[in-house]
Amino acid sequence: MSAEHTADKVSDLSTRRLQKMADENRELKAYVAEVMQRLRQNEQLFSRMFELESQVLKATDPEDLCFTLLRGLRTGFDLDMVRFWLDRSSFMGSHKLDGLSDRDLVWIENGEISHMGLSRKRVWLMRLSPDTPFAWLNARDGHLGSIALLVLGDPDRPFGVLGLGSVERDRFAPDQGSDFLQHLAQVVGLTMEHAAAQEHLARLSVTDSVTGSHNRRFLQPHSHQRLSQWFGPNSTVTCLYIDIDHFRKLVERSGEAAGDRALTTVCTMVRKFVRASDPLIRMDGDEFVLFMPGITEEKAREIAAQTVQAVADITLESDHSLSISVGVALSRPAQDMTVKALIAEADQAMYVAKALGGNRHEVADHPQDGH
Repeated sequence: MSAEHTADKVSDLSTRRLQKMADENRELKAYVAEVMQRLRQNEQLFSRMFELESQVLKATDPEDLCFTLLRGLRTGFDLDMVRFWLDRSSFMGSHKLDGLSDRDLVWIENGEISHMGLSRKRVWLMRLSPDTPFAWLNARDGHLGSIALLVLGDPDRPFGVLGLGSVERDRFAPDQGSDFLQHLAQVVGLTMEHAAAQEHLARLSVTDSVTGSHNRRFLQPHSHQRLSQWFGPNSTVTCLYIDIDHFRKLVERSGEAAGDRALTTVCTMVRKFVRASDPLIRMDGDEFVLFMPGITEEKAREIAAQTVQAVADITLESDHSLSISVGVALSRPAQDMTVKALIAEADQAMYVAKALGGNRHEVADHPQDGH
């Protein structure tokens, strides 16, 4: 082999090595650029997640928390569907979430999560198609290409599922990583449990343990407010002040348990004639206050009379008959009395009813002073 041929071969080999190094260098740069882009995306993702977690921790009750999550997930993570499926038999079933539409919340029955097989792991990713639908979705979700299902709560006893949907078929493809979604599932589950527990404790603090009605602590923040601040402007508000006749004698003769039954019975009778949203408050001992916004004076008189009669028709187990004295007071929008003043008017009318023998209702004179 000539020296010239050998030199050409060496030169060609060097050229190919240089070319290979250049190609490897380009591939390495492209890989590094891709990794950096993913890191930046993940940094943005966790930044948005941290912001959402901060907002979630400020939520005051389960409904507020759900609204915060729905809004934050839709806008912060570019999702085409966010929906809760909550087990009605779980602790969430006792919380009012009336502000959420059926687009945001669907109640499911006990055992449905396990029946669907979702409780086996915390996060499920799936592509959607006519051949691979998800049973909990409906016709309006037909535009979705993929969905992530986040199981909330203890895997052995989940209380709900959070669904995240996208029109992109690869957004939640089964081969995608789910570490971030698992973290999100744990955060959402824990914060919902915490919010529900906090609301339950708050409810207990303003609830009478014997009757289940509100207690005086519930009334305290409203006591010096104008009625319009509590019940809204331009509302006529009626107050009933209810006192059980001869309650002390009943307790002395038949014991505290009989007294508790009398209190509970009266509350039950009152509730038969009013709306669930009308605040019923146990004041002291055997005295109750009921507020009924937006009803006429004639209707208030009718409810008072019906309640008096319903209680009078009851005989307790101790053969002790029950009766109540009821005072009725009303504040029209132009008066806009304070809560405390309206209660005082109704209380005075109740004492008139009691002085006239009880087992009756009396209506207060219309006050001249809204204070």
